[in-house]
Amino acid sequence: MIFLDAEKQKKAQVPRSGLSALDVYYNRACKIIILTPSIAAFLAAVTFTVFKALGWYPGVSTTALAIFDLADIFCLIMGIAYLKIGFDEDGALKPDTIRRGKWIISVSILLQWNYISYMIPSREFWGFAPFFLIFAVFLFDMRMMLFTTTGIAVSITVSWIVNGENLFVAPGEYFLPDAALRVVCLSLTLTAMVGLTYFGGRFLVGGLEQYANRDTLTNLLNRRSMGDRLDRACGQAAAGKGTFCLLMLDIDDFKKVNDTYGHDCGDEVLRTVANAVTCNVKKNDSVFRWGGEEILILFTADEEKAIAAGERIRRDIERDPVNYRNETEVFVTVTIGIAPYREGASVQALMDDADAKLYWGKRHGKNRVVSVLPDEPENVPAETA
Repeated sequence: MIFLDAEKQKKAQVPRSGLSALDVYYNRACKIIILTPSIAAFLAAVTFTVFKALGWYPGVSTTALAIFDLADIFCLIMGIAYLKIGFDEDGALKPDTIRRGKWIISVSILLQWNYISYMIPSREFWGFAPFFLIFAVFLFDMRMMLFTTTGIAVSITVSWIVNGENLFVAPGEYFLPDAALRVVCLSLTLTAMVGLTYFGGRFLVGGLEQYANRDTLTNLLNRRSMGDRLDRACGQAAAGKGTFCLLMLDIDDFKKVNDTYGHDCGDEVLRTVANAVTCNVKKNDSVFRWGGEEILILFTADEEKAIAAGERIRRDIERDPVNYRNETEVFVTVTIGIAPYREGASVQALMDDADAKLYWGKRHGKNRVVSVLPDEPENVPAETA
């Protein structure tokens, strides 16, 4: 078992508590909007510089190409800069800053199109229009998309009027630069479409699903994602494909922590306890925030190993105080109820079993792991939870 530094793990795993799943989704979309056209502009600069070096465009001025390359590098730098200044220290998006960044990218796309369409009046160059329009669409803003699309359409029309004789292949005429440009154009366009669909889908939709299924404070799985996992575990165990235990964990006297130190400290305690739990279970186990200060663990092993894991979690939390703002050390303990899977048991029966053992532990001293409910002697006063 590898135990990670809790503070590092907290920074790596716990999302900003003030951001919802939709906030995270929109922030990622804005990063794609800003950075993708900037990278595309830079790749265009590289492509035409290579073509020039191969001698395919001897009529293109080296100075003009250098200006074009510098402009594209500047566009990439601006895109990276807006990724830095477009979000505050808590990760929240700055709408006005991002809007300015999108306008700058939109204008850059239009200027780049006009610049290279007149710098290199090739027969096949207008075929690059779909490549530029793809990135205009990914601005996700109707006004900016229409602005860019209209600008490119007007530019193509003017190019046909001004350089019409250079824009279409006459019968019997074809040149290597034209063929190469057509292949590059189609390849880049298709690559952009496939790449944006695949990586954009994984980055956006995958991220949204992840955050929609996780608690924003602790980064544990939430109750929304719990049902399917528990049903699946029960089904596999009933079919003889392994076993599991449910561990129900509750932070002892958590209300006292909130009342004494405040709710911010309570949140820090929750995050620290969540990290301690995730550090002491396997990768294929599932840890849920059941509600309030309760955590549910789907532990894919037998009862003996579940008890050992529960004791390890309990001891780690008892041993290490929560360091709140480097000012206060808060010692907390937890009580854990364990319900092993029994043949024919339902999810609800297991939940009730774990909850009953947890409640018994809370009433009889707290800071303990309970896997068996003993017979209680009569007339023995019990502690309250």
